[in-house]
Amino acid sequence: MNRKTICDALRDEANQETLFREADQVRQDQMGDTAQLRGVVHFSNHCRCNDLYCGLLKDNDQCKRFRMTEDQIVDTALAIAKAGLKTVVLQSGEDPHYTRTMFCSIIERILDKTDTAITLSLGQRSREDLLAFRAAGAERYLMKHETMNPELYSRMRSGLKLKDRLHTIDMLRELGFQVGTGNIVGLPGQTLEDLCEDILFFQDFQPDMINIGPFIPHAQTPLRDDPTGDMELMLRVFALTRIVTGNTHLAAANTVATLDPDNGQYRALTQGGANVIMPNCNPFLKSKTDKIEYEFQITTNKRYVSVDEARGVLERAGRTENKDKGHSLKMEGEQL
Repeated sequence: MNRKTICDALRDEANQETLFREADQVRQDQMGDTAQLRGVVHFSNHCRCNDLYCGLLKDNDQCKRFRMTEDQIVDTALAIAKAGLKTVVLQSGEDPHYTRTMFCSIIERILDKTDTAITLSLGQRSREDLLAFRAAGAERYLMKHETMNPELYSRMRSGLKLKDRLHTIDMLRELGFQVGTGNIVGLPGQTLEDLCEDILFFQDFQPDMINIGPFIPHAQTPLRDDPTGDMELMLRVFALTRIVTGNTHLAAANTVATLDPDNGQYRALTQGGANVIMPNCNPFLKSKTDKIEYEFQITTNKRYVSVDEARGVLERAGRTENKDKGHSLKMEGEQL
């Protein structure tokens, strides 16, 4: 699909239902009527970065910080496997507290006791770290590129460079990881042309997994007064991404449920071509009605979608839960 076609479709809200039908047909043809649940452990909200859109930014002195111990991370991962989920996603801010040795031990301990796939989402790590994580058994790595506009990227991420992020994404593939990436829809200053470039990147790179989410201002960030991303535009980005990537695993993030608690993830599944939900699996203080013990508030009032809630969304969307590890369908022999 060329740039003009993508940009025209992004602008064309009047005919978006036709786009949604096409995306859903591609999803059905390429992925079938099953969907993946991937359990997320948010194990640290410490971060060395100052991303203006993220509540975890280093300069947010109002953020109540936490770090799970190695035992807590492993125990939470084992609980995810016990709940029947075959993928564990270990996600944190960019927190150098967790050394290469610590993380290799965590990966090996989880895999010693479960038959699961491990996805890491740790931000920028050295080549040596990534090689060690892969050797320890982690098969996937999620690193969103956020935006393909270099100036917007540098502005939103306080001087960091997009080219360095893309270099790491390329390196992850070189090292044998199944690579996930993704963008944010609605960043302040973002244009439709910027979103078009994101979709063209997806089309060219053909990630193994994509995580698309809306910009939602956090009250403790410099962007607190900026408008929230648009649901309809985000769904058009979802749909075009499904069309240009075919059999990529496409996740309806918990921020999608934050933007529209009642229908966000359902619409991403039925209109945007998504086939993955990643429920939050962090421990609770006493029960599921209590405040979550470990806060990972990248956006204000972020929804914590439980496994049961995620299964309810799948049922409502007419999907059955895929019980395998959900490896990349880009891999030889994995296509339907």
